[in-house]
Amino acid sequence: MKSERPLNVVFFKTEAGREPVRDWLKSLPREERHCIGEELLTVQHAWPIGKPLVDHLGGGIWELRSRLSNRIARTLFMLGRSEIVVLHGFIKKTQKTPVQELELARRRKRIYAQIMNKNKHRGSDLRDLLREDGVLEAVEARAVKRALALQLVQLAAEQSLTKVEMAARMKTSRAAVDRLLDVSNPSVTLTTLGKAARALGRKVKIELVPA
Repeated sequence: MKSERPLNVVFFKTEAGREPVRDWLKSLPREERHCIGEELLTVQHAWPIGKPLVDHLGGGIWELRSRLSNRIARTLFMLGRSEIVVLHGFIKKTQKTPVQELELARRRKRIYAQIMNKNKHRGSDLRDLLREDGVLEAVEARAVKRALALQLVQLAAEQSLTKVEMAARMKTSRAAVDRLLDVSNPSVTLTTLGKAARALGRKVKIELVPA
């Protein structure tokens, strides 16, 4: 599995000191806010990652595609220096990403990139927002499990390995593999992860880093 340290997820900050995406998330119902937060942390732990969760819109702008209970949200971000910078967020009401929404993200990307070394437009960390809501540990646990499942799915696809073949290599059942790759099921043991990684020619690496 991946060995590099995950990127931080931070909010873009305006000249006036506002964090527009953080404010947008705070305006959403808690369940929706935590759903988007979980998916941003999933991107953090699984990066690089593509569809269906993330799409590249060109020019260094990436789009997180979140399905909420009865609507769709989009969160646009860029890669800064060892971090994911969240530039813009909105509820999507059309099939394509509106030009004005994309242009706003591009403008903020230019502003951030111009004085990136000074960190002037680097806002707070996503974890701080989730910590304020008292859900950081639960949300991050689900995000890590989801990121691992996505990586396993990607590796299996690259090796053209079916779930039945993967189960045989792990000496387990197809149902157990289904549970392992189910991103909505956070209950998975390190032993199972180790077996899955070895079945795909990888290993799990765990390290303790500063909070």
